Amino acid sequence: KMCLWTAEALGIEQNLVLPSSTGVIGQRLPMEKIREGCNLISQELGSSQAYIKKFAHAIMTTDSYPKWTSCSLGNATILGIAKGSGMIEPNMATMLSYFVTDAKLSSEELKSILDRVVNKSFNRISIDSDTSTSDTVIILANGLAGRVDTDKFENCLTKSAISLAKEVVRDGEGATKLIEIKVTGADSQQIALKVAKSIINSPLVKTAIHGADPNWGRFVMAVGKVFEYPFNLENLSINFKHCGQVVTVNAKKLESKKVDLDSISKMLQNNEVFIEVVIGSGNYSETVWGCDLSNGYIEENAFYTT
Repeated sequence: KMCLWTAEALGIEQNLVLPSSTGVIGQRLPMEKIREGCNLISQELGSSQAYIKKFAHAIMTTDSYPKWTSCSLGNATILGIAKGSGMIEPNMATMLSYFVTDAKLSSEELKSILDRVVNKSFNRISIDSDTSTSDTVIILANGLAGRVDTDKFENCLTKSAISLAKEVVRDGEGATKLIEIKVTGADSQQIALKVAKSIINSPLVKTAIHGADPNWGRFVMAVGKVFEYPFNLENLSINFKHCGQVVTVNAKKLESKKVDLDSISKMLQNNEVFIEVVIGSGNYSETVWGCDLSNGYIEENAFYTT
């Protein structure tokens, strides 16, 4: 599901078709039109932002706006373009993302970097907890700008990928809010990610945030249903954050301290929601991104093919 093509590979495979597909599952693609387009595309290529926007528009389905980003390091540039707004769940989904760069790196270097970058970005997002039969992340490098520092390149690519990944969930079908969930205090990376996914994929959490309902019990539920990693409720804290303000729900102190539900509700009304869930005193953490679940999602998907 992650693809890597270098300029040499593209030169050898003159008739190469990149394995990217989106739309209704089961419908065959109009291959004659696609082949004709591939033969004519060289006449339409360009380097201005207008051409970038055309490409970003061309791969949209239910997206409401095109998505692209760029990053420079030295003489080299990385350009990233993506689409996706539904059937999105961590471990990728019905999402297409393309990166091109003029930096010179070997196939082995790019493959290793891309693996790590995707795991920090596109594998950490969720819209509706559904994955698709097709998803793609591709990077192409022509090497014209010469060698670059691999660490700086990876940092640049990571920032670009996270930016695009967040735009995907921000533009989720029917979405009105971008949600960032950070799980801390875990005993392992695996536990932190498992709990973070449980929270960001929960329809009850998503709908509560959509309605700005300060029902923090939804988060307790989402943590608790990760049965293979039992935790002590007294170690659980939920921090709702906005512009430096923090409202904490601490299970251990609930009997003696009233939760400021009004402040939590106001925070949840923002179009960006930041929540930290502390599950213990461990050294591991994970961050995932998602969106709320609204009536708009139902309206868009209930009649998708009709």
